[in-house]
Amino acid sequence: MLRSVPGRLAVMMFLQYVGLGAWIVPLTRYLPAAPDRGGMGFVSTEVGAVYMTLAVGGLAAPFVVGLLADRWFATERVISGAHLTMAAILAAAARWCQAHSGPAADPAAAVGPLVGLMLLYSLGYQITLTLTNVISFRNLVSAEGSFGYVRLVGTFGWIVGGLVVGWVLEPVSADPLYFAAACSLAMAAYSLTLPHTPPKGYGRPVREVIGLPALKMLRDRSVVVFAAVLFLGNMMNQFYTLFTAPYLEDLGAGRPGGPMAGWKPEVLMTLAQWCEMGCMAATPFLVRRYGIKWMMAAGFAGWVLRNGLLYAGNVPLVVVVGLPMHGWSYAFFAMVGSLFVDREAPEHLRAGTHALVTFVSSGPAVLLGNYLAGQVVAANRVDRATDWDAVWLVPLVGYAVGFAVFVLLFREPPPRAESTK
Repeated sequence: MLRSVPGRLAVMMFLQYVGLGAWIVPLTRYLPAAPDRGGMGFVSTEVGAVYMTLAVGGLAAPFVVGLLADRWFATERVISGAHLTMAAILAAAARWCQAHSGPAADPAAAVGPLVGLMLLYSLGYQITLTLTNVISFRNLVSAEGSFGYVRLVGTFGWIVGGLVVGWVLEPVSADPLYFAAACSLAMAAYSLTLPHTPPKGYGRPVREVIGLPALKMLRDRSVVVFAAVLFLGNMMNQFYTLFTAPYLEDLGAGRPGGPMAGWKPEVLMTLAQWCEMGCMAATPFLVRRYGIKWMMAAGFAGWVLRNGLLYAGNVPLVVVVGLPMHGWSYAFFAMVGSLFVDREAPEHLRAGTHALVTFVSSGPAVLLGNYLAGQVVAANRVDRATDWDAVWLVPLVGYAVGFAVFVLLFREPPPRAESTK
């Protein structure tokens, strides 16, 4: 199995996501932790600035990908070179954090260089995120039927990253960054064994890279509704990404004698990915049974439920129901939404429409969401105490509005006619 093309690509997906799963949650606790607890003492807006780099990298990556992989180099070599560079950057970021945490913490001096390092890393990560999909679609015999299962192994990699950090390493430290650097180094070496995927010999014009020809799809009401609601959902989702782990810590989750004693937030939050894997596997059957609109509505309702439980603050319900809803919503709204775009857009505009929706929802939406979440937490924090009820009320209202708009205005596209060839 592992020598087959799908097996080799599945290992690639595992290595691609295990490093991201290792650092993206624990850093939300390490950066704002007080120096006397070994943290760096960042305020919420500084934490948001670090995570905002992922969105900036996502905005720039399509242009770099088109230049490198379409014109100059084989895809597997671009992936390898990018991960080798990312490994060095993450190791440098880890050393920088070590030097500016604990008694030596100096947030004002530490934040600028760390943002710069993470911006370089994020550009590389977004490039490889795109190219791992590209190399999969180009080399799988039946990409439509098998890609979902190859990509599912990446979600498992994310889970393993979180479990390693939560059970083996110290989350509130630079350890997750060092581990992620090691994962990127392994990916750099492994990528050279992937199927050779040469450049096409040409690059797409910039207007095609960012999906400008697909702007005519904005005359389709359902495409506009989906893009707008996805934009709102991804923006509100930054509250969850940045502040769920610190919130669980404030509620006492994982502490001896507290709720879920012995289970660190990094481990608890992998419940979202376990749920996501199950939902992704069930998606083809459920879409055939219930249709695209109502599966997407169920996915968006999961965001409403998740944030309602975060607002309520009942730790067992947050962990057992709320956290899995994150994976539920990703699988049933975002992933099924891609199927909607594929059905609704004409064949000659399909790729461009995908690119346009992804560009808007993963770039500006995440940037605005990081900024908004940081500002809301800063406005509701006094000393080391945060009014979490006021914080979670903002995304709860946002998701409720988005759900109502989607249910009222979205139109189900007809199934695509089967080819008779």
